[in-house]
Amino acid sequence: MRLSPITKLAVLSLVAACETSTPAEPPPSAPPAAEAPAAAAPAVDEHAAHAAAVPPGELIAAPAGAKVKFVAPVAGAKVTGPAVDGKVAVSVSMGVENIAVKPAGAPEAGSGHHHILIDAPAEPLGTVVPKDDTHLHFGQGQTEATLQLAPGKHTLTLQFADGIHRSYGPQLTASIDIQVEAVGGGAAPGAAAEEAEDEDEGDEAP
Repeated sequence: MRLSPITKLAVLSLVAACETSTPAEPPPSAPPAAEAPAAAAPAVDEHAAHAAAVPPGELIAAPAGAKVKFVAPVAGAKVTGPAVDGKVAVSVSMGVENIAVKPAGAPEAGSGHHHILIDAPAEPLGTVVPKDDTHLHFGQGQTEATLQLAPGKHTLTLQFADGIHRSYGPQLTASIDIQVEAVGGGAAPGAAAEEAEDEDEGDEAP
């Protein structure tokens, strides 16, 4: 069967349309990679910052008649309480006379803040008080604190210092000895054994 020229033209047009490829759609772009969380800023050690900022010049002298003292406990006190992780909570109250208690910062005449030294010697005049487990800083101007002490005898030294932790020396130092005892089965390691030995010795016949 012969096709008319018009029919042939229509068939060719249809074939051409079918062979024309549709442009492929671009693949979906990958979602942007999640940004890594910003590293946390390192904690600021205020004590180190204050110590590093010690200006040249001499320590401002403490006012005449200025003193520090333990309001509580008193010298020779026996402090008892339950032991938690081998430590007994000891409440401490700190007092001053003729000098102001202010938070750490730029040194100001006639002011400073407390430090408690546990079984450690007082710091000489002008020395920056270190910060560790036996040198406790109260740079926010605190006058009360709770110490965690192992059962036994302890020497607590109250050391007053200026805004950048420089010791005022012996004039603003006070020390007390206290006895810490655990109650409720929290005695210091070895204490039970020592008590048992004492009892055995008492039971021995003469």
